[in-house]
Amino acid sequence: MTDVTTATAPSPTGFRLRTPSDWVDFSIADEASENRVAGEVWTRGRDAGLSEIQAGAFTESVRRSVRQARRSGAVHAAGTFQLYEDGPLTATVLVSMVTPPATGDLLGALMAVARPETAAGTWRRVTTARINGIGTVGRVYGIQTVVQDEATMRCAVMHTVVPLPGSANVLVVTGSSPNIAEADELFELFDTITGTLELTADELVLAPSTLAP
Repeated sequence: MTDVTTATAPSPTGFRLRTPSDWVDFSIADEASENRVAGEVWTRGRDAGLSEIQAGAFTESVRRSVRQARRSGAVHAAGTFQLYEDGPLTATVLVSMVTPPATGDLLGALMAVARPETAAGTWRRVTTARINGIGTVGRVYGIQTVVQDEATMRCAVMHTVVPLPGSANVLVVTGSSPNIAEADELFELFDTITGTLELTADELVLAPSTLAP
Protein backbone atom coordinates (compact mmCIF):
# COMPACT_ATOMS: atom_id res chain seq x y z
CA MET A 1 0.00 0.00 0.00
CA THR A 2 1.22 3.46 -0.87
CA ASP A 3 0.45 6.41 1.38
CA VAL A 4 -0.50 9.53 -0.54
CA THR A 5 -0.26 12.91 1.11
CA THR A 6 -2.21 15.73 -0.48
CA ALA A 7 -0.86 19.19 0.16
CA THR A 8 -3.52 21.82 0.72
CA ALA A 9 -3.03 25.48 -0.05
CA PRO A 10 -3.08 27.73 3.02
CA SER A 11 -6.28 29.69 3.56
CA PRO A 12 -5.90 33.28 2.38
CA THR A 13 -5.43 35.83 5.11
CA GLY A 14 -4.49 38.82 3.01
CA PHE A 15 -4.97 40.46 -0.33
CA ARG A 16 -3.41 42.73 -2.92
CA LEU A 17 -5.24 45.30 -5.01
CA ARG A 18 -3.86 47.55 -7.71
CA THR A 19 -5.03 51.14 -8.03
CA PRO A 20 -4.38 53.82 -10.69
CA SER A 21 -1.12 55.72 -10.36
CA ASP A 22 -2.89 59.01 -9.58
CA TRP A 23 -4.79 57.50 -6.64
CA VAL A 24 -3.64 57.68 -3.01
CA ASP A 25 -3.70 54.66 -0.71
CA PHE A 26 -4.27 55.53 2.92
CA SER A 27 -4.72 53.85 6.25
CA ILE A 28 -8.04 54.28 8.05
CA ALA A 29 -7.04 52.37 11.14
CA ASP A 30 -7.63 55.15 13.66
CA GLU A 31 -9.30 58.51 14.21
CA ALA A 32 -6.11 60.37 13.31
CA SER A 33 -6.42 59.00 9.78
CA GLU A 34 -9.48 61.22 9.26
CA ASN A 35 -7.33 64.30 9.83
CA ARG A 36 -4.50 63.05 7.61
CA VAL A 37 -6.81 62.33 4.69
CA ALA A 38 -8.79 65.54 5.17
CA GLY A 39 -5.59 67.57 5.25
CA GLU A 40 -4.42 66.06 1.97
CA VAL A 41 -7.76 66.71 0.27
CA TRP A 42 -7.76 70.32 1.50
CA THR A 43 -4.23 70.90 0.20
CA ARG A 44 -4.96 69.34 -3.19
CA GLY A 45 -8.19 71.27 -3.55
CA ARG A 46 -6.60 74.62 -2.77
CA ASP A 47 -3.62 73.88 -5.04
CA ALA A 48 -6.10 73.05 -7.82
CA GLY A 49 -7.76 76.45 -7.48
CA LEU A 50 -10.81 75.69 -5.35
CA SER A 51 -12.06 78.42 -3.04
CA GLU A 52 -11.89 77.89 0.71
CA ILE A 53 -15.63 77.16 0.76
CA GLN A 54 -15.37 74.60 -2.07
CA ALA A 55 -12.29 72.92 -0.62
CA GLY A 56 -13.91 72.85 2.81
CA ALA A 57 -17.06 71.18 1.46
CA PHE A 58 -15.14 68.43 -0.30
CA THR A 59 -12.79 67.97 2.65
CA GLU A 60 -15.72 67.44 5.02
CA SER A 61 -17.34 65.00 2.59
CA VAL A 62 -14.19 62.90 2.44
CA ARG A 63 -13.77 63.09 6.23
CA ARG A 64 -17.29 61.70 6.69
CA SER A 65 -16.57 58.89 4.21
CA VAL A 66 -13.39 57.88 6.04
CA ARG A 67 -15.12 58.00 9.42
CA GLN A 68 -18.01 55.83 8.25
CA ALA A 69 -15.67 53.35 6.55
CA ARG A 70 -13.54 52.99 9.67
CA ARG A 71 -16.59 52.45 11.86
CA SER A 72 -18.01 49.84 9.50
CA GLY A 73 -14.88 47.69 9.56
CA ALA A 74 -12.97 48.75 6.45
CA VAL A 75 -9.33 47.67 6.61
CA HIS A 76 -7.91 49.89 3.89
CA ALA A 77 -8.89 52.45 1.29
CA ALA A 78 -7.72 54.24 -1.82
CA GLY A 79 -9.06 57.38 -3.37
CA THR A 80 -8.64 60.18 -5.84
CA PHE A 81 -9.48 63.86 -6.00
CA GLN A 82 -9.15 65.53 -9.38
CA LEU A 83 -10.27 68.91 -10.68
CA TYR A 84 -11.53 69.20 -14.26
CA GLU A 85 -12.97 72.12 -16.22
CA ASP A 86 -16.52 71.00 -15.42
CA GLY A 87 -15.79 70.47 -11.72
CA PRO A 88 -14.08 68.15 -9.23
CA LEU A 89 -14.22 64.36 -9.19
CA THR A 90 -13.82 62.30 -6.03
CA ALA A 91 -13.91 58.52 -5.78
CA THR A 92 -12.90 55.93 -3.21
CA VAL A 93 -12.41 52.17 -3.07
CA LEU A 94 -12.71 50.50 0.33
CA VAL A 95 -11.77 46.95 1.28
CA SER A 96 -13.66 45.48 4.24
CA MET A 97 -13.67 42.15 6.05
CA VAL A 98 -17.32 41.27 6.65
CA THR A 99 -19.23 38.48 8.36
CA PRO A 100 -22.42 37.75 6.37
CA PRO A 101 -25.73 38.32 8.22
CA ALA A 102 -27.72 35.36 9.53
CA THR A 103 -30.09 35.63 6.57
CA GLY A 104 -27.18 35.11 4.19
CA ASP A 105 -28.36 38.03 2.04
CA LEU A 106 -25.19 40.08 2.18
CA LEU A 107 -25.82 41.84 -1.14
CA GLY A 108 -29.21 43.00 0.07
CA ALA A 109 -27.75 44.20 3.35
CA LEU A 110 -25.00 46.14 1.58
CA MET A 111 -27.46 48.09 -0.54
CA ALA A 112 -29.98 48.70 2.26
CA VAL A 113 -30.55 52.45 2.49
CA ALA A 114 -32.45 54.80 4.71
CA ARG A 115 -34.66 55.90 1.81
CA PRO A 116 -37.02 53.61 -0.16
CA GLU A 117 -35.53 51.87 -3.18
CA THR A 118 -38.02 53.81 -5.33
CA ALA A 119 -36.62 57.16 -4.19
CA ALA A 120 -36.16 59.47 -7.15
CA GLY A 121 -32.94 58.84 -9.02
CA THR A 122 -31.92 55.66 -7.19
CA TRP A 123 -31.61 52.16 -8.64
CA ARG A 124 -29.65 48.92 -8.17
CA ARG A 125 -28.59 45.87 -10.17
CA VAL A 126 -27.56 42.50 -8.70
CA THR A 127 -25.20 40.42 -10.84
CA THR A 128 -21.99 38.40 -10.77
CA ALA A 129 -18.46 38.98 -12.02
CA ARG A 130 -15.34 36.89 -12.51
CA ILE A 131 -11.93 37.68 -11.06
CA ASN A 132 -8.90 35.85 -12.43
CA GLY A 133 -7.55 33.38 -9.88
CA ILE A 134 -10.62 33.75 -7.65
CA GLY A 135 -13.63 32.84 -9.77
CA THR A 136 -17.23 34.02 -9.68
CA VAL A 137 -18.09 36.72 -7.15
CA GLY A 138 -21.30 38.52 -6.25
CA ARG A 139 -21.86 42.13 -7.21
CA VAL A 140 -24.47 44.82 -6.67
CA TYR A 141 -24.20 48.32 -8.06
CA GLY A 142 -26.32 51.38 -8.69
CA ILE A 143 -27.16 54.89 -7.55
CA GLN A 144 -27.61 54.78 -3.80
CA THR A 145 -28.75 57.28 -1.20
CA VAL A 146 -25.88 57.45 1.27
CA VAL A 147 -26.22 58.89 4.78
CA GLN A 148 -23.01 59.97 6.49
CA ASP A 149 -23.18 61.68 9.88
CA GLU A 150 -26.73 62.86 9.10
CA ALA A 151 -25.65 64.30 5.73
CA THR A 152 -27.45 62.72 2.76
CA MET A 153 -26.16 62.44 -0.80
CA ARG A 154 -26.61 60.27 -3.86
CA CYS A 155 -23.58 58.26 -4.95
CA ALA A 156 -22.61 55.76 -7.61
CA VAL A 157 -21.80 52.64 -5.56
CA MET A 158 -20.46 49.19 -6.50
CA HIS A 159 -20.05 46.37 -3.96
CA THR A 160 -18.19 43.19 -4.92
CA VAL A 161 -18.39 40.27 -2.47
CA VAL A 162 -15.44 37.85 -2.52
CA PRO A 163 -15.69 34.60 -0.49
CA LEU A 164 -12.59 33.68 1.52
CA PRO A 165 -11.78 29.94 1.26
CA GLY A 166 -11.68 28.31 4.67
CA SER A 167 -13.47 31.20 6.36
CA ALA A 168 -17.05 32.28 7.05
CA ASN A 169 -16.01 35.86 6.34
CA VAL A 170 -15.86 37.59 2.98
CA LEU A 171 -13.97 40.51 1.53
CA VAL A 172 -16.13 43.33 0.23
CA VAL A 173 -14.59 45.78 -2.25
CA THR A 174 -16.69 48.95 -2.43
CA GLY A 175 -16.26 51.69 -5.01
CA SER A 176 -18.12 54.92 -4.39
CA SER A 177 -18.34 58.43 -5.85
CA PRO A 178 -20.79 61.35 -5.60
CA ASN A 179 -20.14 62.13 -9.29
CA ILE A 180 -23.27 60.33 -10.48
CA ALA A 181 -23.23 62.06 -13.88
CA GLU A 182 -20.18 59.90 -14.67
CA ALA A 183 -21.68 56.73 -13.16
CA ASP A 184 -21.10 54.48 -16.20
CA GLU A 185 -17.42 55.41 -16.44
CA LEU A 186 -17.01 55.03 -12.68
CA PHE A 187 -18.58 51.56 -12.69
CA GLU A 188 -16.10 50.52 -15.40
CA LEU A 189 -13.23 51.91 -13.32
CA PHE A 190 -14.40 50.17 -10.13
CA ASP A 191 -14.73 46.91 -12.09
CA THR A 192 -11.18 47.27 -13.43
CA ILE A 193 -9.71 47.96 -9.99
CA THR A 194 -11.64 45.11 -8.36
CA GLY A 195 -10.51 42.78 -11.15
CA THR A 196 -6.91 43.09 -9.95
CA LEU A 197 -7.73 41.60 -6.53
CA GLU A 198 -5.50 38.74 -5.40
CA LEU A 199 -5.97 36.67 -2.24
CA THR A 200 -2.74 35.87 -0.42
CA ALA A 201 -1.51 34.05 2.68
CA ASP A 202 0.17 37.22 3.90
CA GLU A 203 -0.87 39.54 6.67
CA LEU A 204 -4.19 41.23 5.91
CA VAL A 205 -2.84 44.44 4.42
CA LEU A 206 -3.15 46.21 1.09
CA ALA A 207 -0.08 46.07 -1.13
CA PRO A 208 -0.67 48.94 -3.56
CA SER A 209 0.78 49.05 -7.04
CA THR A 210 -0.29 50.73 -10.24
CA LEU A 211 -2.55 49.61 -13.03
CA ALA A 212 -1.06 49.32 -16.50
CA PRO A 213 -1.99 52.31 -18.68
